Amino acid sequence: MTEETVIDTAVPQEPDSDDLVPTWLAVLVLVLLLAVVGFGGYLVRGLFSDDTVTTPQSIEIDRWEEAVRLDPADEAANLALGFAYQQDGQYDLALDHYDVVLRSSPLDMAANYNKGIVLLELGIDDAAEESLWNVLEANETHALAAKALGEYYATLGHYQSLIAAVRPAVVEHPEMADLQYLMGLAYENTDHPDWAEARYRYALEYYPDMQEARDGLERLGVQP
Repeated sequence: MTEETVIDTAVPQEPDSDDLVPTWLAVLVLVLLLAVVGFGGYLVRGLFSDDTVTTPQSIEIDRWEEAVRLDPADEAANLALGFAYQQDGQYDLALDHYDVVLRSSPLDMAANYNKGIVLLELGIDDAAEESLWNVLEANETHALAAKALGEYYATLGHYQSLIAAVRPAVVEHPEMADLQYLMGLAYENTDHPDWAEARYRYALEYYPDMQEARDGLERLGVQP
């Protein structure tokens, strides 16, 4: 009798259907698990952080708010808090604290200057002009106030007012190319081309790359 090789062709038995986890259920469990993990992470973050972003401005605001709380009449603290609010773009609050200073010291140059700049940002031009002139009345050579007023008058085409505001400061600070340029612009527009040329050249002496001064010389028909 010839032996035949027996080949096992039996198909492995599939598990009972009761032992299978349906695909939809597996997906649902996974989604719920991820949701729980995510929510847990959110709770953990909430325990350790209020998600508030700390910035240099917010640190300064917190610091000076505490100082003002301790002494509401402290001019230095109110000035510093006003500036911190100004840097943070909270202009109304900045003005409130500058006004605290100005009520007791109406000629305080820092409060007047900062208030003037904020008012210009807000487009309250007449009040800004008054604040900046208060600075120049206290110190006519205050370069920053002169520059701010000069630029304001230049936008209005009020060139005589520009000269009045800027001239004392530019004499004291000839190295400030911005002031030299503003004087040149005023002289150019008040029929003093020679004086304008001199001011533009002074500006370029201190700031050789100042394109505005070069443009001024070109308008006058002279070489930079």
